[in-house]
Amino acid sequence: MADDTSDTGLARVADWRSTRRSFVAGVGSAAGLGAFTGTGVAQRGGGPGRPGATYFVYRENGQYRVTDGTGVAFRTTADRNAEEAFQYAFDAIPASGGTVVAAADTFRFGGPATLGDDTALTGQRGTRFVGSRIGRRDDPLPSDDQENPLPRGHDLIRIRGDDVAVTNVEFDGAGTQLDSHAVQADDATGVLIGNNRTVNGFQMALSFTGCENVVVRGNEVVNPNWYGITSRGAPEGGERDLKRSTDVVVAENRVSGMKFNNIATYNVSNFSVVGNVVFDGGHSLIACSPAQQGTIVGNVCRNLNKFGGDPGGEAGIEIEYKETHLSEAVAGTPEATSYDVTVSGNGIENCEVGFVARTVPADPEDTAAREGRRPHSFTVTGNAINDCAAAGIRIRSGEAGVIATNTIRNAGTPIDVDEEYTEDVRRDLNVTRS
Repeated sequence: MADDTSDTGLARVADWRSTRRSFVAGVGSAAGLGAFTGTGVAQRGGGPGRPGATYFVYRENGQYRVTDGTGVAFRTTADRNAEEAFQYAFDAIPASGGTVVAAADTFRFGGPATLGDDTALTGQRGTRFVGSRIGRRDDPLPSDDQENPLPRGHDLIRIRGDDVAVTNVEFDGAGTQLDSHAVQADDATGVLIGNNRTVNGFQMALSFTGCENVVVRGNEVVNPNWYGITSRGAPEGGERDLKRSTDVVVAENRVSGMKFNNIATYNVSNFSVVGNVVFDGGHSLIACSPAQQGTIVGNVCRNLNKFGGDPGGEAGIEIEYKETHLSEAVAGTPEATSYDVTVSGNGIENCEVGFVARTVPADPEDTAAREGRRPHSFTVTGNAINDCAAAGIRIRSGEAGVIATNTIRNAGTPIDVDEEYTEDVRRDLNVTRS
């Protein structure tokens, strides 16, 4: 299909040149990110930390073009190949760092564009990146309303460098359901993914794998296939999937409409999942499978629409050991299960279970795993759990846990602790109401 060629032209590019400093500097405050300086470039610990060059990518007369504000440095006929223009701009960023600004327009991609070190990509209100379908394959776990084979896609933006930011872009998956991400960061340190929106597909919308110092903040994720915000990577079982990440913040996002987890912080440590609104997922809405030394605080979790599920049911929030979520590097280590996780101040409503801790071995008959590989040292306190039909809080396996000061209303079983597979799980000052 021919690309739409409606543009506002170089007149707007000239305006960008005079206003780019104030515009890009405003990105941080508009997103509520707070990590941006007056130069419009994010500080280390959430994106590039040094001022540098600025490039603009726009459309005019049926072409994708790149300028640094002094002239057109690159142009190509616009035909589902926007990645060529963006890749030129990313590659042009010097070692000192810089920013690529996308125009308030629609860019159609035929493949991914990749950011390297010290690079910020930012859009404006109306910036839209659209992917392409590149074939079909079977989804190993199709839902009732999916018919294999499903459309495959590609990543739109890949992060493969340190101190990188991606902000203020709407990503459209073009209906793809497999092998696609809006943003995928791999083996990067200092990643900021903020104030974006993803719609119309993707297997996993916003993904980070093998990363350190990650902030995913202020995004809206709508109706991807498998996961919304995740530390997994597509395709499932590929070389990027299930790599450990550390020092992760997932905050103030709105995530809805997938068949597995809305927020899937698997194989992460030193993490915080805070202030998110998650709803209409098919598995546990926030899942640590496994995760260590973190907090899940102040989230709103509601309306779980169960798709399949593991023993004990799907929950608003879960922490677990799950054998099929372990890479060879993690299996058999202390990081194979969840521990030192605090779950506090969350509002959970209309889920099968409010909170669950459990062990899920690959072999369902392996009951020994529920004793030797159980979550431990967890705290569940101060949560409001409403209308969870199976259980408010369910501990199928766990050790050295605290369940206190929670309010549980209209639950099938308010607090369900399996005494055979738990040890030293204390319960105190919880209030239940029917």
